[in-house]
Amino acid sequence: MSPQTAAPRYRQLADTLIRDIGAGKYPVGTLLPPEFELSERYGVSRHTVREAFRRLAGMGLISRHPGIGTRVRAKSAEQRYLASLSTLADLFQYTKRTRLKLLAEHRVQADAPLAAMLRCKRGQAWIEFETCRYLIGTAQPISYTQIYVYPGYAAIRDHLGERSVWVYGLVERYYGERIVEVQQEIGAVSIEPRIAAILGVKPRSAGLQVLRYYIGRGKRLLSVSMNIYPENRFKFSTRWRLEGEQD
Repeated sequence: MSPQTAAPRYRQLADTLIRDIGAGKYPVGTLLPPEFELSERYGVSRHTVREAFRRLAGMGLISRHPGIGTRVRAKSAEQRYLASLSTLADLFQYTKRTRLKLLAEHRVQADAPLAAMLRCKRGQAWIEFETCRYLIGTAQPISYTQIYVYPGYAAIRDHLGERSVWVYGLVERYYGERIVEVQQEIGAVSIEPRIAAILGVKPRSAGLQVLRYYIGRGKRLLSVSMNIYPENRFKFSTRWRLEGEQD
């Protein structure tokens, strides 16, 4: 690897390994050479090798197994869909680039766990739409999403399959409500087998759960969505600034 190359050394090593895997030097199912061997071969530190492995693992090319080694999982990188959200406007733009597929519809009454998630009273009635969200023109889902709306809003089901649709926009358009605030809670989850099958990932693999609460005038809760994103298909970015500071 050339020291004149601008890319960090771990990126250079990762790119070399990607080419080697693609060319069949390391076939799918075989183990890559151990860290110390690659370190000596390419004149880099073992930390650089580990960072290169981390990059390849994030691309779905390899998997690491303590006590066994680093196994080649795929010949080419998995396709990733990343959306960077830092403002409410970003969220609106994101939904405009996507489509929803309705999987199922249920009328539910909130038991204790659901009431806690939806911040409502036990026994309250909701319509639950099970959906998947896709980037327009693609076949791999970005997320599995459960959408909860009041029974009076059930007619939005007829519009969920429209291009660039967002549920809170439908509530605004057809019911005269206005979303004035979105609250969001983010946490790590293990993706249960049923949802993993829908998303095309391994059962119990890592995922991101994002709860969004859509608030109307008078702090009235209008809709709730529970989104499950497989790892590396989504990201959030946040920016904080001190008051009075200028660019």
